[in-house]
Amino acid sequence: MSTLVSYSYIEEISGGDKDFQREIVNTFLEEIVGEMEKIRIAVQEENWSALGSLAHKIKAPIGMLCTEPMKELILRIEKDAKYGERLSELPEQVNALLANLDLVNAQLRADLQA
Repeated sequence: MSTLVSYSYIEEISGGDKDFQREIVNTFLEEIVGEMEKIRIAVQEENWSALGSLAHKIKAPIGMLCTEPMKELILRIEKDAKYGERLSELPEQVNALLANLDLVNAQLRADLQA
């Protein structure tokens, strides 16, 4: 099974400081979990402007801890929602994003326990 998590960026910026790395992971988990429900609601309500803003908000945390396909997905969602492009594809893209974020959250929590 391939992983959706990449620690390379936070290892680089932390200089190997494990406490700092744990702090980044914990912050990611707190922020992302709260935003996931808002994203679900934005899609249900077809509030593409809100979805674009939410995607923008979580883009940086995803960029710090996720692999390239996750980064590309959040950028695509943000762009399409913001500019009203390919709106019919957004629900499927968001479902993929949320499913992947569930996996990322589970992996990060397991890694914190290790």
